Amino acid sequence: MTFHRTIFFLLLAFFISAPFFVNRLWWLAHSRRAMGVQVLEGMGELGDQMPLNYTIICFRLGKDTICFNGLGNLHLRDGTAIPVRYTETDPYDAKVNIFEGIWGDTVVYSGIPLLMLLFIALNRHIVPRRKRVWLAFKRPWIRVVG
Repeated sequence: MTFHRTIFFLLLAFFISAPFFVNRLWWLAHSRRAMGVQVLEGMGELGDQMPLNYTIICFRLGKDTICFNGLGNLHLRDGTAIPVRYTETDPYDAKVNIFEGIWGDTVVYSGIPLLMLLFIALNRHIVPRRKRVWLAFKRPWIRVVG
């Protein structure tokens, strides 16, 4: 099966990033909304050199109060209401219901491999321009053909 190099890299990018986004979409489909309250904005150490900001957010789930570590650098006062998303199967895996809270880790974890793939795709010495990529079910699995 042969593909143009652009189609090959687009398909590869899709297959690299799809598991991250499907996992987050599945989590979103099975999550519920609640209003939480910022209890504390703290600062710890990330390793030995860098300060790490975080917030502790609590929300009510039935008769229980669930607390979790939220995003850092929200710069809100203690007692401020914050929208939260959680799953009933694991309410301690709650997230702050803003873009950075829901999608931040997904964008970073999928973006790093996609950035490396972009550098590979733009390097004309790896797969030259106007070439095709041949995929096979035996070795060599990938071959550049003219």
